Amino acid sequence: MKTKELAKGFSVPLAVSAGIIASVAGLAGALAGIIPGFLAGIAAGVILGFFGRAILAIEFRKSTATTPSQVIIEAASAIPLDRIDQLTGLANANGLAAWFAERSGRIAEDHKSIFVLLADLDKVDEIERIRGKETAEAVIKEVAKRVAGFVGTEGIAARTGNDEFVAVAAVVPANALQIAEESAGKLAETICRPVDLGGGTIWIGGAVGAAVGSPLEGEAVLSRAKAALDKARQLGLGRFWVDGAA
Repeated sequence: MKTKELAKGFSVPLAVSAGIIASVAGLAGALAGIIPGFLAGIAAGVILGFFGRAILAIEFRKSTATTPSQVIIEAASAIPLDRIDQLTGLANANGLAAWFAERSGRIAEDHKSIFVLLADLDKVDEIERIRGKETAEAVIKEVAKRVAGFVGTEGIAARTGNDEFVAVAAVVPANALQIAEESAGKLAETICRPVDLGGGTIWIGGAVGAAVGSPLEGEAVLSRAKAALDKARQLGLGRFWVDGAA
């Protein structure tokens, strides 16, 4: 740090001093009858002074620049750690509850409803027993990414259990049930896609339950989605059930 400070502190003075010396040399040359030497000295002073200011500008930009990684770290540090699932980076059950408490009012003010998708990943314990913990965790991370693709710009994705995931999205009330039904079907298909890892392909499966309602009643909507998931499980892997659907 001291080296940078010296560079910033003495760049311009050195340049100016050099310009003065060069100018004096030019003046001496002029007195000796060599006028071009004087002009060259002035030019040298101007050029060196310019580069001194340029060095200062570069050092200032370096000292004030913010890298993308710094921005990400600062954004992540704003979220309490007890709200984050450490394996996937999604919200955990605590984070989901906090989201309902802190964000539902704004969504309600925009006259929107929410739909909740609750997905259950099948045979995670079996994958860990046969293929190992590292493989099981890789599968969970991949499924987490798939679930996160269903929340839109105003929603949230969470991992609320070892093999349980939640996606919440804001929707226009008139289309809420239809969108929830379409999304539940797509998510059920998505989480059943195999996961390709370096050591081979892992075949997975699961079921999805869904419910819609007011964002101000988030916990109640989540409870109805859980009941819908129980019905979907009874139907089998790759199936879904939407609370209130005909």
